[in-house]
Amino acid sequence: MAVDKDKFNKTVNLVIDNLEGGYYHPQMLNDGRVKDSRYKKSGETMFGIDRLRGGDINTSAAGKNFWNIIDNANASSTWKWNYKGGNLASQLKRLVGDMMFPLYTSLSSKYLDSKAKDIIDADERLLFHFIYGTWNGPGWFKKFAQDINKAVKNGITDTNQLTQIAIDSRTKEGLESGTKPNSLIAQGGKKIVELFGTLKTVVKANPVNSTLITTILFIGVGYFLYKSFKK
Repeated sequence: MAVDKDKFNKTVNLVIDNLEGGYYHPQMLNDGRVKDSRYKKSGETMFGIDRLRGGDINTSAAGKNFWNIIDNANASSTWKWNYKGGNLASQLKRLVGDMMFPLYTSLSSKYLDSKAKDIIDADERLLFHFIYGTWNGPGWFKKFAQDINKAVKNGITDTNQLTQIAIDSRTKEGLESGTKPNSLIAQGGKKIVELFGTLKTVVKANPVNSTLITTILFIGVGYFLYKSFKK
């Protein structure tokens, strides 16, 4: 069963608001709106979606509408770096949800076992992890799915434990098991840590009551996400 579309879109909004940046166009380097030369290799992007390298999502009906709105706003010439669209933001975010939903559905059907998927779709934190995994690309989505599938097959169904495994997938190793973490993926993982809280930081603070405190942290974050979905 597919995840609820409204719930999906609200999670997409959380990803954009907490992890993804606003607008960038290479023209910004030429006219001085951006002075950082590290952007020389960057293409036009909005909410973490690359217009040139984003693949099929950009050629979908929603993708074409998304970029048409940006073009009609003359964004390449008038928007500031990291601008998030102003009064166009809600419409653009909705279109990102429409762009990402088919991709998420395809990747989750391909790589997640049915039992694992049911657990993920019912937990806001795990759903957040995998929807953001759609931004990270098919290879990373597959890696994240393999880690959760393995845990569920081994009898781990507690969502607090699975959330910790999801965070570790991002921060403790690379695309292949046993390799060094990818700096960009790990950076995203650390931002998720700030939102979710982690077992590691709690253990350092209070090793005696770590299980209880970790549970409270995860429930608290789950409640924050739950309230976001209810808005």
